[in-house]
Amino acid sequence: MEIYFFKLFIISILPGILWVWYYYKKDKYDPEPARLILRDFFLGIILVIPAGLLEAPFASFLTPQTPVLLLFLASILIIGVIEEGLKSYIVYKYHYEHPEFDEPIDGIIYGVTVGLGFAASENLFYTVLYGYQVGLVRAVLTSLAHASFTGIFGFYLARAHHEKNKSFIWSGFLLVAFFHGLYDFLVIGGFINIFLAIVVIGLLQIYLASLIKTSSNRSPFK
Repeated sequence: MEIYFFKLFIISILPGILWVWYYYKKDKYDPEPARLILRDFFLGIILVIPAGLLEAPFASFLTPQTPVLLLFLASILIIGVIEEGLKSYIVYKYHYEHPEFDEPIDGIIYGVTVGLGFAASENLFYTVLYGYQVGLVRAVLTSLAHASFTGIFGFYLARAHHEKNKSFIWSGFLLVAFFHGLYDFLVIGGFINIFLAIVVIGLLQIYLASLIKTSSNRSPFK
């Protein structure tokens, strides 16, 4: 039993922690306090519970048998809006007025961390249900997908904070809710295989990397 839970941790939770460390090192000039990073990761983990409860009544709309247009709308309005809504709200609530939110890259780091916590919890759930092979794939693909979505929102949150214009918060949320919903639509509908999924996530990572570079270059601590 101990070995079983150890394997679950290695496959589901540890990759999320390692990805957090990878992104955390991108903040070169004024790294965020470790306590905030740990808190955000934990908050991301527990967000899976309300997300699951909110999505459960609509599960019948999120199957490969659902008509294409309905599946497209459901993926965005249910998965995209609920999951990114919860994650985005947490990043906003705990950081927008926080004194440590003092450079553009901070929004991305906080967003990525919450996203990775959420992904780690999801990965644990799917690993228990469907086995280690599924968990290993999700440890990379799902983790990077969630990191991308909420990290992109974090960029817009930082822009709103810097420019004193909260409309950017809504712009960022709507953008990532659409991205997330579109990605899930393609996966659920069977419109992409694992290789195309890697390409899509690779493109998201390229975009996120460009936002990280732009934000880092604008650091007041540079």
